[in-house]
Amino acid sequence: MSSDWDSLVNGVDREEVLPEHLAQAFMDRAVRIHARKGQLLIAQGSDADDVYLIMRGKLQISLFSANGRETILRDMGPGRLVGEMSAISDMPRSASATVVEDGGLFGLMSGSGFRSFLHDVPGMGYWMAVQLASRVRNLTEKASDLATLPVSARLQNELLRIAMAQDDGGDRAIISALPTHADLAARIGTHREAVTRELRLLAQEGIVAQSGRTLTITSIPRLRATLKRLTQ
Repeated sequence: MSSDWDSLVNGVDREEVLPEHLAQAFMDRAVRIHARKGQLLIAQGSDADDVYLIMRGKLQISLFSANGRETILRDMGPGRLVGEMSAISDMPRSASATVVEDGGLFGLMSGSGFRSFLHDVPGMGYWMAVQLASRVRNLTEKASDLATLPVSARLQNELLRIAMAQDDGGDRAIISALPTHADLAARIGTHREAVTRELRLLAQEGIVAQSGRTLTITSIPRLRATLKRLTQ
């Protein structure tokens, strides 16, 4: 590949990263495209079935309700496939994907090309099956959280998830680009005011400190202990 794969996917959850030999096989069959921040690559409900491999940049995956309310499901970075569900199921797009960083570079493959890719490339079908099983498990856990946990616990879960994605192994964590309170609310199924209130309470307890878009979790163990009390 044109760039070292390890450097491209540095800091990304490797369980979701397409292995280098499969990424190379994908790009050999794909078209390279560039995208700018704010560009909509995938529109919820559309019949398109193209599949994308993120080479550089980040996508935000979200759902929109009938009244236009957005729920942010997750961010996806380099090494991850996006759009494969429609290619496999031959059903409309289940979510939208928007570019959230400038300079995005993606490999694009048609749905029919991706189905052939799954069939023809050794190991690709099994890898995809593992990913789909993992997503079902994660979505089940998220649905359970939304149904059973209070807003405070859901927010603390999300803060820990963000912190662990950039974990340096210490008891403190600095989230240098914290999502806006509105974005955090969309991720955990609540409203901006509730996020602001819960962050203020955590700050009063000395568990977090925020300055602009930078949030410092002063003690990961204390945050986990607080979360544990809320979920018992």
